[in-house]
Amino acid sequence: MKISKKYFLPFMFILIAAGCSSANDQDEGKLNDKKTEPIQQTVTYNIQKAEPQRLEQIYGLGYPGNDEGLYLSSQEGIKINTNNGWLEGSSQKHEYVGFQATKDGFISGGHPEKGSNMKDPIGIVKSIDRGATVKPLSFYGEGDFHFLSAGYDTNVIYIINEKALPELEPGVFISEDEGKSWKPLKLNGLESDTLGMIAAHPTNGSIMAMSTRSGVFISEDKGQNLKLATAPVMATALAFSENELYYSSVENNKVLFHKIDLSTNKAVEIEIPYLNYDNPITFISVNMKNQNTLSFATYLNDVYESTDGGENWNLVLKNGKIE
Repeated sequence: MKISKKYFLPFMFILIAAGCSSANDQDEGKLNDKKTEPIQQTVTYNIQKAEPQRLEQIYGLGYPGNDEGLYLSSQEGIKINTNNGWLEGSSQKHEYVGFQATKDGFISGGHPEKGSNMKDPIGIVKSIDRGATVKPLSFYGEGDFHFLSAGYDTNVIYIINEKALPELEPGVFISEDEGKSWKPLKLNGLESDTLGMIAAHPTNGSIMAMSTRSGVFISEDKGQNLKLATAPVMATALAFSENELYYSSVENNKVLFHKIDLSTNKAVEIEIPYLNYDNPITFISVNMKNQNTLSFATYLNDVYESTDGGENWNLVLKNGKIE
């Protein structure tokens, strides 16, 4: 099955361009010595009812453990889907890319909104107050990191660094201390010509997975060695719960959704609403406070959520339109 390159690039990265071979030759640790004080914002910030709008791009979604609702990152900042409808911040509408929900907030890369006092790009930052303030963790003013994954309840962060930075060469890296230092991944056993989305296990810092054009690969040693966990299909998105790995693939012009039992390696297909093959799933998230609640976003900015482990799905956003 062939898929247009324009649908492929948002969630895949060509392996050669990523420079993984050079990453393996780097020093085992790269230190980030820059100050990481929270950035003081100069404008009022409140969470309020979202104005009617259409989101042009979804950059991630997740369930922060310090709040209720499904967070969605976009070109217009954070949006939060709750029982009372969509909410948003009154300011701080930064373009968060590589958005990752954690137990105490969220971690992300990206770019500041126009007029902000933040440097552009923002590197890797963290917020523990619903986006009111952010604290730089790494590479502030240097990189934006579309390919980023963080453990929900660990200090582990994975990144694909797409271009050389003052402190880091291109490649795939892990930090086990929330961005203070970085080590390259060897990626032994990754038999694919692409890199894709990385998923970090929520509580076990040694387990990670990567979606590629050749299937989903899983590692139990922090990305040093990987093994193929699925058929060699184009996998577009993935996310861990405590005991499962959810992933989506495009096979025979169909968008499919699966989960793998981590204890048995058995995979089962989960029925989802019909999606055209040119509208693949780009992000998956699991609510770690209630793991029967999960969601996914698509290339055309549809968002579905299930509160019963995938038995039933609700369309909570259609074509990015908040009304």
